[in-house]
Amino acid sequence: MKHTYKLLSVAVATALLTACGDTKTTIIEHEPVVEEVKKDEGNDHNHDHDHDHDAVSSEGRLLVTSPDSNSIHVLDLEHKEVAGELASTNFPKYVYATENSRYAVLVQSDHSRVEFVDGGIWEEDHGDHMHPYEEAPKLSSVSFDLVKPAHVTNGEHNTAIFFDGEAGSTNAQVAVFSEAYLNGDNSKLAEIEYNTNMHGAAQARGEFTLSTIRDADAESVLPDKIGLFHKHDDHFDQEKVFEETCPALHGSAQNHEHISFACGDGVVVITEENGEFTATKIANPESFAEGQRIGTLRGHEDSHQFIGIAGTELVVIDPEHNEIEKVEWTITEGHRIAGGDFNYDGSHAAVLDSAGVLTIFEQHTENDEHHWEVAHSVKVHEHELDALPEGASFRLTFSKADNTVFVVDSTAKHVLGYDLESAELKIEIELDFTPDRAVWLGIEKGGEHAH
Repeated sequence: MKHTYKLLSVAVATALLTACGDTKTTIIEHEPVVEEVKKDEGNDHNHDHDHDHDAVSSEGRLLVTSPDSNSIHVLDLEHKEVAGELASTNFPKYVYATENSRYAVLVQSDHSRVEFVDGGIWEEDHGDHMHPYEEAPKLSSVSFDLVKPAHVTNGEHNTAIFFDGEAGSTNAQVAVFSEAYLNGDNSKLAEIEYNTNMHGAAQARGEFTLSTIRDADAESVLPDKIGLFHKHDDHFDQEKVFEETCPALHGSAQNHEHISFACGDGVVVITEENGEFTATKIANPESFAEGQRIGTLRGHEDSHQFIGIAGTELVVIDPEHNEIEKVEWTITEGHRIAGGDFNYDGSHAAVLDSAGVLTIFEQHTENDEHHWEVAHSVKVHEHELDALPEGASFRLTFSKADNTVFVVDSTAKHVLGYDLESAELKIEIELDFTPDRAVWLGIEKGGEHAH
């Protein structure tokens, strides 16, 4: 199978198009410089562990899935090659990265299975330096076959997968593990077992995990309490249940100081200090419409704030000032938020809507308060916003090594990489298959609290 890539020059012309509200969409025109490359046959790169550090790609790789298919492609971003073509057991409905971005987590929700792909680029601590390695990507021999895998979250040292279970037959479970477990160290896996099913969430914090709790006789499958669990060998024991309740809990995130859980009526923020955990509740702002709630949370170790998605609006959750503030931004009319997150060092954030409009935010400080403002808004395709092709789908993923966000366009069959500082298109990767989701894999280079 042949793959063609285009390396695009920086913008040669820009035009402004007014979208809904006051949002400006920057359309960047490019004259492509076409460079055709072939699949990596394994002859041009030294994959031995004794190679020069400079030989290891700093740009990382992109794992890309295809809709309703078990086909997996891993793209080498530096050499513009297909680093590997793999196959999962079933279609991975969702893909994530593990805590240090070495492995991709392939969540096969409809078949109650989770598999992993080793992206092939990682580093190890050699005492006086971190030693990088590069090998061909491969499907891991490790897998989980537990019922209804759902939310996957990362802490500083671990990854947590919540398995919802099935009402009347299978209880919920949480698997907490590190990349060392996927590399053969069985002591790096511990589990939480519940007495009922739930659509829950867990956040791993060293030897602790904060995870949701649901009463077995509750009508809703969503939990309404949060518990603190302490690791003991291969399992976690429940230490406490926080007094702050969280009805209709859905969505969680963490940063260096706090762990947050989104509730129907606000956000519970749990603060860790000297091994002690305390909880407070920030109520939804009065500006919320009836029934509006935060259902998705994003955090970054180097940001004191969380970003939340509340329907078609963005909010900032500020634990230091105990407030939730709406971000001044307007989504494309009639569309939804397709994805969003912080960049690699927490200095920027970006949101992509289902119309294919990418909005980049920067943080500004005023009177000791941090606010997020729109820096750039880019339409990532050539279509009119009210005349998208049928079935058009856009998704995004972020590099953890530099200030790049990648947009996957299933209709155009390509991946676009934008610089978050300038909003310039850095690279276009043309594919000969239909892409679905993508996740970045490689050696992270974050901010102050980088792994």
